[in-house]
Amino acid sequence: MSSASEPPTTASPDEGPLYFVRIPEGQIFGPIPSKELDKWVQEGRIDRQCELRQTDSQGWEKSDQRYPILALPEQVGSGSPFHQVRLSETNARYLLPHRGIPSLIFALVGLLGVCPIFSIAAWSMAHTDLEEIDRQHMNPSGRMMLLWANYLGMAGVIGYGILFLGFVLVTLLRLLI
Repeated sequence: MSSASEPPTTASPDEGPLYFVRIPEGQIFGPIPSKELDKWVQEGRIDRQCELRQTDSQGWEKSDQRYPILALPEQVGSGSPFHQVRLSETNARYLLPHRGIPSLIFALVGLLGVCPIFSIAAWSMAHTDLEEIDRQHMNPSGRMMLLWANYLGMAGVIGYGILFLGFVLVTLLRLLI
């Protein structure tokens, strides 16, 4: 990919108009000819979160407006019908970042007795991220942190549940006696 800081070049008439590509992280690539843009979509380098802009335009448009096939639901192809082609040919994947550190912090804060919502949030976040790692949609480097956060969050939720039941039982016993 070329950087957006390079001076715009003119495309030959058979290549079509020139485009800039902005990825979700904010980095801009281009200008590239329309035929190269088509190739990037087929390689899976552009998905529905990317934005496109012609060199002579000021407004950005979502990539699925120019390539409606990118708007397919996840069940059909994770928003990119070329996902399997991209993995098999280039071994290039866009992996979401994991939330291991925040999950682990929430789990520890929940275990310290601050508030049960932290344990619930840690368990939920860690469990969701572990599922995404198993689907190969998320960076697996935080798997161990997420496992700890999952188990500690689960322990916190169970602990708070036992404390709540104990409190209810003590209250009922006092009312009965």
